[in-house]
Amino acid sequence: MRLATIDVGTNTAQLLVVEHTGTGLRRLHAAERFVRLGEGIDASGRIGKAARERLLDTLRDHLHAARAYDVDRLSAAGTSALRDATNRNAILTAVRNELGLSVEILSGAEEAAWSFAAACAAFDALSGRCLVVDVGGGSTELIAGTDPHRHRPSYPDAIEDHVSLDIGCVRLTERCFTSQPPSPDAVDAAERVIDEALATQGLEVGGSPTLIGTAGTATALALVHAGPDSTWDALHGGGFVLSRSDVRHWRDRLLRLSVDDIRALHPSAMEGRADVFPIGVVLLDRIMAHYGLDDLRVSPYELRHGLALRALTSESVSP
Repeated sequence: MRLATIDVGTNTAQLLVVEHTGTGLRRLHAAERFVRLGEGIDASGRIGKAARERLLDTLRDHLHAARAYDVDRLSAAGTSALRDATNRNAILTAVRNELGLSVEILSGAEEAAWSFAAACAAFDALSGRCLVVDVGGGSTELIAGTDPHRHRPSYPDAIEDHVSLDIGCVRLTERCFTSQPPSPDAVDAAERVIDEALATQGLEVGGSPTLIGTAGTATALALVHAGPDSTWDALHGGGFVLSRSDVRHWRDRLLRLSVDDIRALHPSAMEGRADVFPIGVVLLDRIMAHYGLDDLRVSPYELRHGLALRALTSESVSP
C-alpha cells in the first residue's frame, strides 16, 4: 500500500509519500514548499490572494509528484491558518474546483493527536511521561501523554491532555517583531505573550516528562546546531537531543542576527523560514523554562507522517 499525505500549514505545505511494508512505513518521497498561507491572518483574519495562488501552485506540484508514485490513497489536511481564516471556505472551494482535491480542516485536538503520534513513532521504546511540542506557523501544540510505546501503533491513545496555543512563529513574528534583529523591547513583549499563554493555558504535565520537539522549528534548530556539513538527516535519521543551554545559546545568537545572517547559518534548513525562525526558538526556550526541562529530543517525523499513520489506522492496517 502506498499513501500520500499533504499537510497544509501556516508557513509550509508538506508532501509525504510512504509505502506500508508490513513492518513500518518506508519513506519514498518528501517535499516541503513555503507557502506562507498565514501571511497577514493575525491582522486581517483572511487568507490573501497571493497566498491563495501560492497554495494552488504548490498543491498542483504536490499532486503531480504523488501521482508519479501511483499511490493508493491521498489525503490532505489543513491546520491553524485554514482554521482561523474567515474566507477558508472560498479557499477550499478553489482548491477543489481547480485541482479536484478536498482538504480536510483538522481541529486542534486532531492536529495534536496525530502530531503526537508522528513524534512518538520515531522512537523504539518511549515510556513514562512525555510532552510533545509542535511549534507551527500559526499555533503551538502541547500534548502530554504516558507510555506511548505501550499503545503503538495507536499512539493517540496515550494522550492525557493537550492545548493549542495561538502563538505560532509566523503569527508572533508579525505581531511582535518589526525588524530583524528585533529590539530588546520587542523581544520582551514576545516573551510576555508566550509566558502569559503558558501560564493561563499550559498543561499540568507532572514529574519530569521527556520533551519531544516535532515539525519545522525543532528540526531546523537541530540542523543548524549540527551545522550544514553534518551527516544527520532530519528526514531519516534518529532522534537528536538539544540541551536547554543549546536552545538558550541559539535563542540569544539568533536575536542578534539579520535575516541574511540567519539564512547563512544553514541555507537549506533556513529556506523559507529565516525571518520567523528566531521567535520559534524563543518559543522552545520559554516552554523549556516553564516546565523546567533540561533536554529536547527532536523527532524527524511530523504531522504529515501522523496523517499516514491515521490513514493506516482507519484502514485497520497495522504499521
